[in-house]
Parts: sequence; structure tokens; C-alpha cells
Amino acid sequence: LLDPRRPTIPTAEDRQEQLIPYTPQLTLSPLAYVTYNKTLQDIRGMVTGVTGLESTSLLFVYGTDLFFTRVTPAKTFDMLNEDFDYYLIGLVLLGLCFGTIVTQALAENKALNK
Repeated sequence: LLDPRRPTIPTAEDRQEQLIPYTPQLTLSPLAYVTYNKTLQDIRGMVTGVTGLESTSLLFVYGTDLFFTRVTPAKTFDMLNEDFDYYLIGLVLLGLCFGTIVTQALAENKALNK
């Protein structure tokens, strides 16, 4: 949104990089608001908190209304998808361990033969 490379007239390359065209006014989608489509009245304060994830914060707004949400400004880049293949990563890890042991044994055998 605030990328200095935003073009006034986007080319095909700019579109491929998904650069947003320059406009004098910054417009935000209603979906980008933390409160979604809800209006909070008479806000007296906000409290933020940390979570165990780098990409996530907690927000509590109080006043006449109470509002609590999880905020992820850069999306949830440090969370695994539900369809993550745990078995494949386990097999890769076992293969790397096996390869390390075999390579170490071959290196020792070669060192003894010299």
C-alpha cells in the first residue's frame, strides 16, 4: 500500500508483482479494519497483548462497547496450514539423519584406508 514503486499506469510486469497503482488518496477496504464492519462507541482505551506467534497480537478495546480480536497484520506467516504434510517432513528428517550416519561411516572408512 505504501510501496514507493507504485506506478501511475501499471504495466504487465507491475501487475505480475501485484503493485497497487498510485492514487493521491489512500483508500482502505472495510475488510482491512480491525473492527471489521462494527462501530465501537465511546472508546476509553485499548490494551494489546503478545501471543506465542510472531505474526499475531491480541487487541482489547473497552468503553461503552467491549471488543476483543486477534490481529495478524502480515497474515499468519508463521502458522502451518491445516493440510501440512507432517509425515513427509518426518520422512525427510529421517532420510537426512540416515544420510548423515552413512556419510560419516564412509568418511571414517576412507580415512582408515589412507
